[in-house]
Amino acid sequence: MGQLILRLLVVLNNEKLDSTNYHIAMTLLNHYHNINTLSITEVAKLCNVSKSTVSKFARSIGFDDYFDLKDAAVFIENRFQNDLNYVSNILSSIERLGTESYFDAIIKDIEAYKNQIDLDAIDRLASDLLNYENVAAFGLLFSESAAIDLQYKLAYNGKFIVTFQSDIKQEEYIEQANEDTLIIIFSNSGNFLAKQQLRAGTPKKNVFKHTKAKIVAVTSNTEVKDYPFVADGIYFPHQTEIQTHAVLYQIIMDMLVSRFRYYRKLEQVE
Repeated sequence: MGQLILRLLVVLNNEKLDSTNYHIAMTLLNHYHNINTLSITEVAKLCNVSKSTVSKFARSIGFDDYFDLKDAAVFIENRFQNDLNYVSNILSSIERLGTESYFDAIIKDIEAYKNQIDLDAIDRLASDLLNYENVAAFGLLFSESAAIDLQYKLAYNGKFIVTFQSDIKQEEYIEQANEDTLIIIFSNSGNFLAKQQLRAGTPKKNVFKHTKAKIVAVTSNTEVKDYPFVADGIYFPHQTEIQTHAVLYQIIMDMLVSRFRYYRKLEQVE
């Protein structure tokens, strides 16, 4: 999924149905495969708005102008040659090997995590959740879904954390965070911590070098331990080529929230 698609979906999920931004975003998505051939005049006509409104919209979702937005619209499946992306990895595997192989991969990775689980790491993060008043959780695409899920699961238990689907708001929050903030990063590959994953050439991400927050990673990439800005991590293994992290995230979060409840009860007794 490209950066433009992500940002347009964020608009749909956050803007009012009768807003101009919602209307433009929906129109662009409905004509997505033609955007790279459409002029700003043609897009303005499609949306029934002025060219200046289209330009303003492009800037409001993080692009320099309409031409920058248009450049991001070129749709190439696996544009950045990431063989771990959803279509190339999961859907192609199911199509080639069938559903039984997919279930086997999930079960194998769950068993591997069950046997290698670091309960101390989960306890440390659970304790941090109790002790930090300001907490945020971020990820990209399916990893951001895990962050949203954690937000809901903690809310059920009286702990309220921040998350954003917008990559722009995520970076702003990370860069501005102080020492009193805990940020949990969901990233199977660990690339969220080091790369601009949705940008051509995947340039380096420098925002973590400027943050003062405590960064805790949930990832399968143990090399993240060596990143100077990563204070701690929960690491899970992959025994197969199938990217099962969306399932593993759920298991990790359930155990994390359970331990948070445990520590909160201890605190209340004391």
